[in-house]
Amino acid sequence: MASKRKNLSFAEKNELIEKFQNSNLSKAAFAKANSIPRTTFNNILAARLCSSNAQICDQERKRQRLSPYENVDKALLSWMKYARSQNAPISWNVLKEKSLEFANELGESSFVASNGWLQRFNSRHNLSFKKLC
Repeated sequence: MASKRKNLSFAEKNELIEKFQNSNLSKAAFAKANSIPRTTFNNILAARLCSSNAQICDQERKRQRLSPYENVDKALLSWMKYARSQNAPISWNVLKEKSLEFANELGESSFVASNGWLQRFNSRHNLSFKKLC
């Protein structure tokens, strides 16, 4: 027997949010019309995780876990965007050094730029490193 539960992707959640904003229905009526439990729909509206940064977020993901070092994460991402706009080569080691530099500036004394943290950073922001010719 198939499971009743269905995990919605970010694309599906964003589509529901847009439909709700364009409708004149209450939350409960909208959830019922779309065959979604009311509490699930309320959670989707409360989170709105990916709508603000849709160009970064992988729309096929089901969840988005936030980094415990959100300030370092944001600073490194904005630096990466700037460096890429300048066509500067960015290596794994450069990312480690920059993240440690930002952590020191922001007072995150317990931060460690481990390989695992960098892998999760890349996964969170849908980044990939490819060799440039």
